[in-house]
Amino acid sequence: MMAVGDGRPYIVALITLDPNAAAAFAGNPALGAEPEALARDDRIRQAVRDAVDAGNRRLSRVEQVKRFTVLPTFWEPGGDELTPTSKLKRKATLEKYAAEIADLYARPS
Repeated sequence: MMAVGDGRPYIVALITLDPNAAAAFAGNPALGAEPEALARDDRIRQAVRDAVDAGNRRLSRVEQVKRFTVLPTFWEPGGDELTPTSKLKRKATLEKYAAEIADLYARPS
């Protein structure tokens, strides 16, 4: 997950799934190679919503995630979004997902 909100009216989040955990949760390990199917799975989306809500309860109102998207991709160490030691490449990720971030802020309330 990456939270975005610097200089914005509220915080949004890009959420990616762990391939093994998401496939196991969905009940079909064969889906593990298909991030698009996992990101669309209603049970997974509800579990993510529940997790965001639980996290928000621990934060002040201005710190809470107001909107999020479940990305249909996995972030792997050494990929575009993560270093080989799994640190977030924030600038590159902001650039890569600029359209998704803009969409989160463009949605009506």
